[in-house]
Amino acid sequence: MTRRDPSASRSSSSSRKGARGAPRARTDGKVDVSCPQCGCQYRIAEEKLDSKIECQDCHRVFFAKTTAGKRAVKQDHSKVYVGFGVGAVVLILIFVMMSSGGSTPAKPAPSNTPPKQASYSVGTHPRAIEIAKWANAISSNNELVMSTHSDLEAVAKKLEIASSEPAAVCEALRTSEQTRFFRELTSDAALASEADMTAASGKALVYVTPKTGDDTYLRNTRGEFAVTFRMDGNDVKVTGWELTMKPNRDPKKGDPSRASFKPDANIAAPQAVEITDSAGTRKVQESQPGPVPHWEKATPQQQQLADQVTADVLRSADPEAPGALFNRALDKVRTMEERQAVAPRLLNAMHDCYADVMANNQKLSQLNRAMVTVTGFAVNYQVATSSDGARDKKERESAVRQWFAFWWRYHGDLSKYVDTRDNLDEPLDDPKAPQKK
Repeated sequence: MTRRDPSASRSSSSSRKGARGAPRARTDGKVDVSCPQCGCQYRIAEEKLDSKIECQDCHRVFFAKTTAGKRAVKQDHSKVYVGFGVGAVVLILIFVMMSSGGSTPAKPAPSNTPPKQASYSVGTHPRAIEIAKWANAISSNNELVMSTHSDLEAVAKKLEIASSEPAAVCEALRTSEQTRFFRELTSDAALASEADMTAASGKALVYVTPKTGDDTYLRNTRGEFAVTFRMDGNDVKVTGWELTMKPNRDPKKGDPSRASFKPDANIAAPQAVEITDSAGTRKVQESQPGPVPHWEKATPQQQQLADQVTADVLRSADPEAPGALFNRALDKVRTMEERQAVAPRLLNAMHDCYADVMANNQKLSQLNRAMVTVTGFAVNYQVATSSDGARDKKERESAVRQWFAFWWRYHGDLSKYVDTRDNLDEPLDDPKAPQKK
């Protein structure tokens, strides 16, 4: 860095100018110059005006002649100070706003119970609606709602089954005598009191009334259940129920469960057997499998359809078969008569596989799925293979025998289990109403 001329010295005196504005030397032959940055003054010889000078205070380097004879003006830092001041004020304002709640407030944690609202009554409260949905799910066989709206352990204990797995609980709900009126009637619900709108657990009343078109019950009858529940967050979990008022059947119609029927002559009469599987220990009906011919009322076209569907279902058990083969096969079965025609051929294929249920497990699994789709009924067929081969064999054979017992009883009427309406929200037709032409 260029250093100042050593002959330069500080001065505090004012400078003077010549006639044409040139710097004027003092009597000692020196001229006053000042640092353009900090204003520090120096006195240098007149012949040194073209040299560079380094300020001893701020170390700014400048040509002496640029400031010779000029009044020293110190650098103005006011703009810098103002800038710092404005920035400080802005930061203070931001801090004050944040401290006083200017930021977005945190959302409150969700409550475990829905808040009580003045517009709700015990009959319109969301909890009552969810309990009615649970009861109607038993009637419509909606496994998703049954499992999500049930306290699985409590319901399993109530139904006296060993397993609290969702599939086992749903199977018991749709078959137990304790839920018979839920299945046969339509349910509505109301909370027992206003306190049950917000409590962690509570009670509700479920009213069951005859379905549209059902004349097996008296038209003005009503049954009642006392239902207990608990809350899991905002989700209702049913823990138990008790029948407090039984609905009245029409004495002229009798009990449909005891109605006379014509059994299938091709199948042996069933026997009540106690079994234990993943669904628990219970009694089921079993019939010994045997050859089952075509449905006696099937047309040639329906017989051909039944044979083709059965063949495709068996082919779908092959790991190399197209993945959509099973669904395509069952999609062909649309009418109730086609279901009546296909079911016995599926059972006949089950009979052919029954001699070795272990070797034919995949085929029996697909036939079981097809029977569930066609009939709307279900048995607990165990597809997965465990380390206990003897138990697997016993459970699979029992499942096949249960299918034959089912068909022995219901071969002539699948309407109890199958609803073929396009829109299931529409009411069933009244059998007493005039038929549309």
